[in-house]
Amino acid sequence: MRALGAQVSEVLRPRDRRNDLLLVETDAPPALLRAAIVEDVFALIADRTFDSPPHVRDIAALLARPAFERALALHHAMRPKRRSRSYKVVARVRGRQRFRRDEVHDVCERALAALLPHWVPREDATLALWAHAIGNRALVGVRLSDDTVAGRRYKRAHLPASLKPTIARALVLLVGTDAGDVVVDLMCGAGTLLRERADAGPARLVLGGDIDAEVIAAARTNVTRSAQLARWDAKRLPLRPASVDALITNPPYGRQHPAASLRRLYREMAREYARVLRPGGRCVVLASEPAVLREALPQQLATRRRLALVMRGLDVTAVVLSRR
Repeated sequence: MRALGAQVSEVLRPRDRRNDLLLVETDAPPALLRAAIVEDVFALIADRTFDSPPHVRDIAALLARPAFERALALHHAMRPKRRSRSYKVVARVRGRQRFRRDEVHDVCERALAALLPHWVPREDATLALWAHAIGNRALVGVRLSDDTVAGRRYKRAHLPASLKPTIARALVLLVGTDAGDVVVDLMCGAGTLLRERADAGPARLVLGGDIDAEVIAAARTNVTRSAQLARWDAKRLPLRPASVDALITNPPYGRQHPAASLRRLYREMAREYARVLRPGGRCVVLASEPAVLREALPQQLATRRRLALVMRGLDVTAVVLSRR
């Protein structure tokens, strides 16, 4: 965020841990659309903390005209190609509340209709107003981004359990983006990690592979010419020892493999990590069973950092390793 001229003033973490909300101060809102680990960008209309859980009418009352019109002007400036004068409301409710999500939606939609009397509600609307109720706090904002910010235009081929591009970019940033790196994804899936690494900056080589030819075909659709692809077994990589600077990988999760099978897979893959990484090389593994991964690590690999994530309701851990 600092590189984009923005300062994070607060991070809100709802109890379900699915989506953090970052409150950001910036003089250049359009730059936030280039923040590759951000799912959505909003112009904040109101942020209020109540003494007790608010009534639904309290949330609607936050839609004051002056603040809304400032947010609307910013929306029009950042998204000038408007298809129609249409709007929709998206409501999010967290914690114990006096109301349901649909009640927040309805009351905010009525308030928005009063502010925009010549606009019409539509599901594929030009303008989206988001209302968040988190415990005693309520935030209302206008969405400035579109679906391509989180989804990416390149992502045309999809596979089960494929990573979100924003998560993939976060893993890329964890492993580092040195221009001289040879970067490898052992199980490339739809190629999201490869494409995010290529888009993050130059590298000497970005290389990925998978044992399944159909998976390679999907990855080729997404990475195009930004990375090289090979068909291989991740447990027996056709790579020379100490030839790789950075590994990024998203191996199968525990719910896809029995415990014994997962333990064996981690052990065999970790042995390959240690073999192909140069001394000082880095590795990020997205693990559903970090304790099993820790047990599988050979002595040549040291754990440097762990970050807990929630993906599609599943607890996973990004484990950052380095080669001794």
